[in-house]
Amino acid sequence: MSQSQTRAIGSVAVFVPTGEIETEVHALAPRLRSLREARIGILDNCKEFADIVLRGVAQVLQREHGAQVKFWRKDYLGKPSPFAQEMAAGCDAVINGVGH
Repeated sequence: MSQSQTRAIGSVAVFVPTGEIETEVHALAPRLRSLREARIGILDNCKEFADIVLRGVAQVLQREHGAQVKFWRKDYLGKPSPFAQEMAAGCDAVINGVGH
């Protein structure tokens, strides 16, 4: 264990689990020129009320922009989405929704 991973509090060595910060700079995805007939993926993270909010968003996208909307739902909010590759291949944009 390196010195940066422990901190002494009195006579007790305490592990500090923060680790080293490593970041990479990535360019943002280009914005859609229009929502008209766009293929929009919606990922429900299964938090309470997320489905209600996301269905309302989907209705507006379909009604006002003619968007094609497809839903995915994670089985547990603490896990990464297993649908990322499928969504990237089949969608022009993705909305990741949250509840409260």
